Amino acid sequence: MNAAINLLKLAWIQLIRHRVRSLLTIAGVASGMFLFTAVETLQRSLGKATEASAADTTLVVYRQNRFCPSASRLPEHYADEIRRIDGVREVIPVQIVVNNCGASLDVITFRGVPDELLKKFAPEIQIVQGSEAEWGKRDDGALLGEVFAQRRGLKPGDRFDAAGVTVTVSGILRSPFPQDNNVAYVKLPFLQQASRGGLGVVTQFNVRVNDAARLKPVATAIDDLFRSGQEPTDTRPEKAFFAETAS
Repeated sequence: MNAAINLLKLAWIQLIRHRVRSLLTIAGVASGMFLFTAVETLQRSLGKATEASAADTTLVVYRQNRFCPSASRLPEHYADEIRRIDGVREVIPVQIVVNNCGASLDVITFRGVPDELLKKFAPEIQIVQGSEAEWGKRDDGALLGEVFAQRRGLKPGDRFDAAGVTVTVSGILRSPFPQDNNVAYVKLPFLQQASRGGLGVVTQFNVRVNDAARLKPVATAIDDLFRSGQEPTDTRPEKAFFAETAS
């Protein structure tokens, strides 16, 4: 017992005698713990977003041999052809703009989608602040994922810009899918013009199939359809796509 008390006394003397060194040590340990916690949180979120399950029914159609959104360019009219494939429930063209294509702890992702198709494609999305009607009124309106909004301290009515795109927050959405909670949804024509991508061209197509068992056959059918075209495709399950792009 006495040894423990003496050790504590010695530690206290060292702390107050070398205050600068002690403060630097404490600051270093705190910084290390913060970084460790941030990385662990990011890894757990990524794992949850990319862990496949029997309920997964979404495919991502990307330009073949492209690895960054700015390099993937597909004709928007591909959607009509994909929609005719057996097993496809719905298709939505998506323009993607990110502020950083590489690894980053604070990537800002804009998803440009046809506003009339968003709820039809993803009926599970709930607007928890603001309204979808307000989003429909503004060309520059954005629906932010709940996690995205909390991370950046944004609320309906706020304006912010990233990657050369300036938007007004129309609402905050919540989704059972983590990838939806970390992005900003905007109207497709607005993002096509704001990013200078051009009308009629999109980054990818998100495809919902009727049954998880149809993921592979539908993916193969899509790629076979465009294999000899000017813009061949690479189609993968959504979670496999995110796992690969994040690695």
